[in-house]
Amino acid sequence: MRPDLVACDLDGTLLSPQLAFPPGLRASLDALREAGTTVIVCTGRMFVSARRVAARLGPLDGPIVCYQGAMVADLASGEVVHHQRIAPEPAAEVVREVRRLGRHLNAYVDDGLYVEELDDWARRYAENAEVGIAGVGDLEALVRERPPTKFVVLSEPDDVDVLVTRLQELWRDRLYVVRSQASYIEIADLGVSKSGALALLCARLGVRRERTVACGDGHNDIDMLRWAGLGVAVAEAAVDVRAAADLVIPRDDLPALFRELAAAPADG
Repeated sequence: MRPDLVACDLDGTLLSPQLAFPPGLRASLDALREAGTTVIVCTGRMFVSARRVAARLGPLDGPIVCYQGAMVADLASGEVVHHQRIAPEPAAEVVREVRRLGRHLNAYVDDGLYVEELDDWARRYAENAEVGIAGVGDLEALVRERPPTKFVVLSEPDDVDVLVTRLQELWRDRLYVVRSQASYIEIADLGVSKSGALALLCARLGVRRERTVACGDGHNDIDMLRWAGLGVAVAEAAVDVRAAADLVIPRDDLPALFRELAAAPADG
């Protein structure tokens, strides 16, 4: 049956690693909207970056989920309807630990991107996300004064393989730590998740969970793939991500799926 809500991750799902959309994606999302389905981008990106990408996918209206679910905002007005920050003390601990490990750390404060060193990691990230970046002398002092929405640790994929498990164990029961892309480890408040943000939105919109579809490719998408009425993983995703989904299809076949959902009867 036609879903009431479709939530889609951006990077690796709607966007290829080359930051391109599958052919026909915009038209298929328009078909869903015209059929009465709410389409929501559900991403780890900061709002300013996600909003810029969302503008290429249709009208800038309705909600968007950013920062792995730590923020829900209105696309048109920019009004924040939900924002879950990391408390100052654990945030300061993250800065100290990543500094001790000698890895690059992005801090996201009030929808701005801050780093202690404007190195190649910082420049490449800012270029891909199409956002500005600010260097600060003491990141720990900043996050104590202005609690961050999230952090991202950036390193080589082989290093991330080991580091993500180490950080998950270190901050178990205190912080949400997940690998989002090959070189990215995301750190947010413990209660943050994409599925939690979608549950909040569904309650506000009056949408039943079983009438939802979620599409993703990363480990940070597993919870919403399991939560949704229909979880769709792209075939390019890792094995455990595909195992969490009800349906697995190639990324380029997403537009065909959306057209099929748009044409389905409202009740099955």
